[in-house]
Amino acid sequence: MLNRTDDLDSDDDGLVSSGSLALPGMNVDETVKPGTALRVEVACAGEGTVTFTALSGTAKRARRVDCTQPIASSFDFTTAGPSLTIEADSPKAEKAGTAYVMRRIT
Repeated sequence: MLNRTDDLDSDDDGLVSSGSLALPGMNVDETVKPGTALRVEVACAGEGTVTFTALSGTAKRARRVDCTQPIASSFDFTTAGPSLTIEADSPKAEKAGTAYVMRRIT
C-alpha cells in the first residue's frame, strides 16, 4: 500500500507527482529541476509483475514489483535533466493496476 498524501495541491510534504499508469504507459513532469533528489514509491495489484522506470536526462532507475504482494516498493532517484518521466510496463498488462508517488527527499 502506498503512503497516503493528504493534500495533493500542497507541496508541503515534498510531493512531486502521483498517479496511476496504464500498461504500458508513462507520465512526464516538465517542471522538475535537474539535481532534485526523489523517493519514488511504486505499487501494483493483480497478476504478474510490473517494471517501473524513472528517467531524467541521463539518469535512469528501474524497479520490478510483484503484483501479488500487498506492499509498495521504493527507490531513490536524482534527476539529471529538466523533465522527469515515470514508465510502467508488464507482460500481463491487462491483469495489473499500478500506482506511484514521487516526493522530494529533504
